[in-house]
Amino acid sequence: MKRTLLAGYLYPLLASLAAASLLSACGADDKKATPATDTIAGQGDAVADSGAAGTDTGGSADTGVASADTGTTATDAGPAPKTSCGDALLCKTACGKSDTACQIACSANTAAADKTALDAIATCAVDLCKDVTEGTAAEQECAFNKCYDKYASCAGFGTGTSNCVSSVGCLASCTLTDFGCRLNCMVAADKAEITAAKTVAGCVATKCKGVADPDKLASCVTKQCATEVAQCLNAATFECTDVSLWISKCAQSSSLEPNNCEGIVKGLADEASRKAYDGYETCKEQCKGAVNIIGCWGDKCSGEAKVCFDNSGTANCQDIDKCVIATCDGIGGGSDCIKKCLPKSKPASQGAYLNYEGCMIRNMNTKEAKTAGCKFPYDQAKCIGIIKGQFCGNESQNCFTDQ
Repeated sequence: MKRTLLAGYLYPLLASLAAASLLSACGADDKKATPATDTIAGQGDAVADSGAAGTDTGGSADTGVASADTGTTATDAGPAPKTSCGDALLCKTACGKSDTACQIACSANTAAADKTALDAIATCAVDLCKDVTEGTAAEQECAFNKCYDKYASCAGFGTGTSNCVSSVGCLASCTLTDFGCRLNCMVAADKAEITAAKTVAGCVATKCKGVADPDKLASCVTKQCATEVAQCLNAATFECTDVSLWISKCAQSSSLEPNNCEGIVKGLADEASRKAYDGYETCKEQCKGAVNIIGCWGDKCSGEAKVCFDNSGTANCQDIDKCVIATCDGIGGGSDCIKKCLPKSKPASQGAYLNYEGCMIRNMNTKEAKTAGCKFPYDQAKCIGIIKGQFCGNESQNCFTDQ
């Protein structure tokens, strides 16, 4: 039995491609359409001024003024730019279940070759994943792995600049059924790093399948995918600061929108770094409800903070924000760049900034942010106020009242 894939995406996709082909075939029969006449251009020629006075026909007096030709003709804007295969694919993943009209609209203006590529994706995913339960994370994983080359070619995987760790962190932050998120992560990856990132993701999906508890998943990733993680890190270390930076961007997992973000991120770190992170987070629990939360962190958890973060700076959270804006394109900038701004500040301030930035990033996909046209790098005048005001008030207050 043939089934839909990606929340009702694939069969509507096939339907839309068939409909587009049918419309194209019908239009091909009309080969003798009469060219349209440019009447606006003709008007300019008809009223051209020869420089002489008008002829008196015996009626009203001749003013001697001829109509002036402005020389303006209508400009044909031409056909709209073609929608790329990648844009059409992402558009379709956002369509509602069984929304055939949306699917057709997404690919209506794609080139013939791209329509063929979209058709190949639909056929591949349905045929190779027909035995996997519809609408599940397993179905997503099946399609992603078995049709990877087709997705990669269509969407343009590996055309970005993100390194392997950033790509794995991006993939981890996606909910288990958000296929469009995964596509975007792979597009943003650097070509030289994408294979290593895909290998880590594949190992986690295969060897740690079904492990939901974050700590158990982290342990599984560390033990079962050690070789893949080492290749991804490329001799670098994934320390407590890295764990904090990436987990702050993880959306809270829920039954409706599950993710394995925390477990995968922790799995990139060694046991000592995971313990340092957990120790600081546990200590901070006692500061909930404090008037000055950052001050409380500094007073009650200074030892734990020093274990997790570099302790060489004395600046505050606002200073980190200024550094990130000046050198890293602001919130959502490169993680390696942001990490360079952190050591200039107190350990508690570093944690406060990562919480603030993480909250802002987590809310990029909200309706309010999309309506405002928010995108990276953040428009400080337009996006910051909207997301900070509606979603990240506490995180913002903690950062910007830090002294």
